[in-house]
Amino acid sequence: LVHAYRSESVALVCAPWSAAMFEGLCCKDTGTGCCQAAFDIQVEVITPHAKHHQKVAEFAAALKAGDGPSNPLASGHTRFLKMLDGQFPELQIYRIGKIQTSPGIEEIAGSPTEYFRTVGAMIALLSAYLTVHGDEEVGLQWVSAGARGPMSMDKVPGKFINMGNKPQDYKKFCERFAEELKSEEDWWFMMVFLAVHDVGKSDDFRHRVNATLPEAQRTDDHDKALSNALRDPELMQMLLPSVAQLGPDRAQKLADGFATNFQLPQLGQGEIACVSLKGVLDLPKARIHDGTLRSYLYHSIFDIAGAGCNENFIFPLALLPVYMGFTSSMEDLMGRLKEENKPDERSLYFNFLYPAFKKVYPEFEEETFRALCDSRVFRDETGLVFLRILALTRNTYKNAGGLLAMLSLSFHTLVNEMSGNIKGPQIMLYYGPDMVRMGLGTDMEDTSCANMRSAMQAMEDLYTASRQRLKKLPANSETDQFDLNVQPIVSKIKEAGNDWKGGRQLREVANAAIIQANEFLTEGIIVFDDVDKTN
Repeated sequence: LVHAYRSESVALVCAPWSAAMFEGLCCKDTGTGCCQAAFDIQVEVITPHAKHHQKVAEFAAALKAGDGPSNPLASGHTRFLKMLDGQFPELQIYRIGKIQTSPGIEEIAGSPTEYFRTVGAMIALLSAYLTVHGDEEVGLQWVSAGARGPMSMDKVPGKFINMGNKPQDYKKFCERFAEELKSEEDWWFMMVFLAVHDVGKSDDFRHRVNATLPEAQRTDDHDKALSNALRDPELMQMLLPSVAQLGPDRAQKLADGFATNFQLPQLGQGEIACVSLKGVLDLPKARIHDGTLRSYLYHSIFDIAGAGCNENFIFPLALLPVYMGFTSSMEDLMGRLKEENKPDERSLYFNFLYPAFKKVYPEFEEETFRALCDSRVFRDETGLVFLRILALTRNTYKNAGGLLAMLSLSFHTLVNEMSGNIKGPQIMLYYGPDMVRMGLGTDMEDTSCANMRSAMQAMEDLYTASRQRLKKLPANSETDQFDLNVQPIVSKIKEAGNDWKGGRQLREVANAAIIQANEFLTEGIIVFDDVDKTN
């Protein structure tokens, strides 16, 4: 695994990977001279504990030995990082070959970005551990202090949303999280959880997993790839030794969590497709009550905290809307799932979005929308899409009545796509909230509805183009979702700045877009250069 510490000419061969993993992963590298290095390479064998692991407190103590966020460089915390690498060989997967950071986007081979993001998520967990074990000051510092640009505690918007300025809220979050972590082994489970949670982003990892599956079940979805590996004892032993050491019961909890393929942050902003809720609804009630789903949902919070970490700043960032907002949303969702009669995907989605809508648009809700909701068909189709589109704008769009009228009278394709009333895979516009909210520009009053009409036409065009690509799916394909990354459109909006012309220009840009899809037609990305449309 040559790229792990290339700057020091060190290759980490992590037992029990030593032979199989090196052959399966390293030699797949392309264009980086992986197996033809022009310098001597020192090989260091890191052997994880076969039966016993280090305690969570030991990792916290090792990190405390540094200077915290005042010395945020990875080079200032080598002992801590070596402990992590020695205990969790899976971390090296993030350093090998190409890593898919989001649909259609890959890092340069050997980039440490995803490795340090994962390390950041694990530090966020250790911060919570310290906080509930009596070291509140250091725990909070690790997720808030230091020079963090506009998110620093003394800068705007950091002074309002950096949790360093909300110590009691942070402590409340940590205590709430720790309520069901009754033992050191429960905390260790979460350490392993975070260490492996994104290994499916590795091209090589997915290739290894897909090679064991029938063609119809192969996928480039990183959560599904991880779930498939967790369900195969041989793959788990070979690729995920830290999980294997947890024992079958905890390993199964991990597998069941990732099998849901559900992303909590994307639910509240109307981004996910309806089918994304199927996984959590299919979970046995026992998994909702035994902490499996709870652990899976909480891991998203730590994951987001570590998203900005890199080798120059390894400490995560706790933001109020993420830590407190998502926790509230999570508890709401868990409460609904614990009800005796589970809702279906569309009812769950509708009921989840309704309270935020009602809070922002109380008069319209009372005078118009509430009576329409007596119809189940309305709630499942037009009503749900109405709530989703408003959520995409963070409920900042003002002309709710005009939006509802347009959806009721036209945009049938858009309504069918966004309500999941369609045959074949459902489509999610990844970064859709940014595209719609920013794409509308400054005219959120939109008294004529022309701005929103153009924006919805842009969305409908993207759904139609994606549906056309999906016609190439084999008849026996088990793909149920296609994620289209529209971040390149968001980039064009940002580049235009104050010259952006709202929904009209959004549709023009969408019409110029080309959809580049992956091999399995599970993910795609917008491109604007001269790319072969058959790719």
